[in-house]
Formats: sequence, C-alpha cells, structure tokens
Amino acid sequence: MSTSFGWKRCCLFFALAMAVLSLACCGERAGTGGASASGDDPAKAGWPEVVRLGLIPSEGGADIVDRFAPLGAHLEARLGRPVRVSSASEYVGVITAMRNKQIDIAYFGPKSYIEAHRMAGAVAVAKELNELGEEGYYAIIITRHDTGLRTLADLAGKTVGFVTPNSTSGYLLPSLGVIEATGMKPEDFFGQVRYTGTHGNAIQAVLAGDLLAAAANTLDLAAMVRSGLDASPLVEVWRSELIPSSPIAVRGDLPVSFQDAVRDALVDFTIESQSLDKMARGGFLPADDAEYDIIRVLEQQHRELIGGP
Repeated sequence: MSTSFGWKRCCLFFALAMAVLSLACCGERAGTGGASASGDDPAKAGWPEVVRLGLIPSEGGADIVDRFAPLGAHLEARLGRPVRVSSASEYVGVITAMRNKQIDIAYFGPKSYIEAHRMAGAVAVAKELNELGEEGYYAIIITRHDTGLRTLADLAGKTVGFVTPNSTSGYLLPSLGVIEATGMKPEDFFGQVRYTGTHGNAIQAVLAGDLLAAAANTLDLAAMVRSGLDASPLVEVWRSELIPSSPIAVRGDLPVSFQDAVRDALVDFTIESQSLDKMARGGFLPADDAEYDIIRVLEQQHRELIGGP
C-alpha cells in the first residue's frame, strides 16, 4: 500500500484541484423556542426567540458546557435573546439536533462540521484561535512516560483508543497518520482499537492506565490542564500537521442577518481575555465553508484507503 499521501501532499493536491433524535444534554437543556417573526425589531425578523447553542462533547459534555458558559452569556447580551447552552453524549447528537432544528448555533470540529453542513445545512461563521493565537490545533497520540513507548512504531500490536469516527483529531488525522507511517490500516497495525467518545475520556483513560495510548488533540488537552489536570505523566508519540480551526456554525435556514450578528458577536468576544482564558482559547475570526475543503479531501483519502462513509 502506498504511503505517499501525507498532509503536505494533500494540501498540494487540494491547491491543484481547486486552482436523535433529540439532543441528550449533559449541561443545561436547550430551550424549545423556534424561529419567530420578532415583531419588536424588524431587523431581527425570523431570529429565534430563544437561541440554542450546541457543543460537541470534545472534552466531555458537562465540562465543555461549563467552559463555554462565558461565550453563551456574551452571545445573549449581543443578540438580545436568551441563550441556552447544551451538549450531547456523542458528536452525532449535535449534528442530528441541528438537522432537526433543535439547536440554532453549534461548535463543531472540522470533520463534524462537514457532516453537519451535508446533513443539516450548517454554515460556518467563525473559527476559534488556540491559546497561542494560531488558526488551528494538532492531533496527537499520547501514552504515559512510564510505558517506555516513544514512537508510533512502538504501538504495533497494542490497544489504542480513538475518540469517534466523527472526530478530526481523534480519528481522521491519526488514522491517516498511521497509514502514512506504517503502510497499514489502524485496525491491522494496532492489536485493538477502542473508541472513547470524547477527547477527555481518551486522555483520562491513558492517565489511568485503562488505555496504553490514545488519540487526542492539543486544544482539549490544554483546556483540561487549565482546569487542573496533571498532564506531566503524558508523552506524545505522534503529532499531525496543523489542523484548520474548529468552526462555530449557524443553521443555514436562519436569516443572514442572524448569521452576521452571530459572527460579529464571536469576533468581538476576542477582547474578553478573562473569559477566553477560562475557555483556553485565543479568540475567534470570521470563517467560511471553503476553508474546510481540505478536510473534505482528507475524508476522501480516508474512504479510498480505509473505507467507510
């Protein structure tokens, strides 16, 4: 099997090619208000009376709801609407909730955003910055120092955790990285692959010794460290190239005025340094759907090399 499809090759390929179900809440349950005529303000015609913000459970549902609470309060003040923040037990729950019009705004990873764009008409309006102000983050595979494992090759035949097939950093990029480095599918190279559901679960499982190694990402690991996690026992055995920033998206059937207002509010949130510090983020910039075409290319490579939808 050829392994010459690395990230940089993929980026070159792309440049050439282009040049449920209800939401199972882990935090506060979303409100039930739908789109309204908003007669009090003609400029807000068609806006939801109660804005429902859904979050993929990257760290863990309750943890991410708590971490994003300052953003919910900011959106509420800027939009002039109550904002209900919630998460789900699985990534697909947030995608399904948007498809069923049970949420209006959602924080996705790049791959889950692409799924939401296909299935629910999600429209990316902003993207996050990491704590260093970079437009992106890194997928990593981690183990503990005391295992003595230091390279991806050391994990041959071992039990390794992935997060969920809908995760960019917890599945898509590590899977391709394994093939590039070893010429083998993860299921063939590792002794067993287990899914943890969230990055937080993956990290905690490695720390507890329940998994020898697992895929995670630098953004969620930094957020957990900010909350008091001792990550000193961990060591990386693999790291991806920079992944495009995770987007915040709005349902495409909501008015453009609402989409623009959400984008403006998110960009303005960048000055809220204390709130961003709690979120372990560096702020937000405007985003659009085309920025995630590179992830679509990687998905296609994954289908060709590994299979799946």
